[in-house]
Amino acid sequence: MNIEPTRTKNTERTQNSSASVLCCVPLQFRVSKGFTLIEALCAFAIIAIISVIGVMSLSNFNKDKALDIEVEKVLSLITKARSFTLAALDGSAYGVHFEERKAVLFKGANYNAGASANEIQLLNDEVKISATSLAGGGSDVVFNKLTGATAQSGTITVAAVRNASQTKMITITATGVAYSN
Repeated sequence: MNIEPTRTKNTERTQNSSASVLCCVPLQFRVSKGFTLIEALCAFAIIAIISVIGVMSLSNFNKDKALDIEVEKVLSLITKARSFTLAALDGSAYGVHFEERKAVLFKGANYNAGASANEIQLLNDEVKISATSLAGGGSDVVFNKLTGATAQSGTITVAAVRNASQTKMITITATGVAYSN
């Protein structure tokens, strides 16, 4: 007599489900060793694109701010010359000479390019002094010892090199006070 074990529906499910779990385990938990070349290239491309966007944004921001920063530096130099004159530092008057790419604080009534006391303020490569319109002509502003006033009142226009429509104007009043728009 041949006796076969009888299977119930529950044991079949248990046996089938355990068999299917065992078959799938190696597929589900297959361990990958490293990245594929395509994955590495995609990650590199994404990082490169984000970096380029960031650098371009920062570069444009710096160019926009360069004009404001350089105007403040020139204003500071003018104010410093007036302050030195009012303080009668070394018993002398002081002034500022303007050129396209620099402003120079000088000692005395006249600008001397070779003087050792000159304080040169170079402008950023993105900025230039595009126009100088001072009373009496010329490109020097000299302050009077006792009052700080100047006979060379007028305006200095500072412009962005790449965009000539982007300008700031420095106004020097007859009293020697300087401000920008």
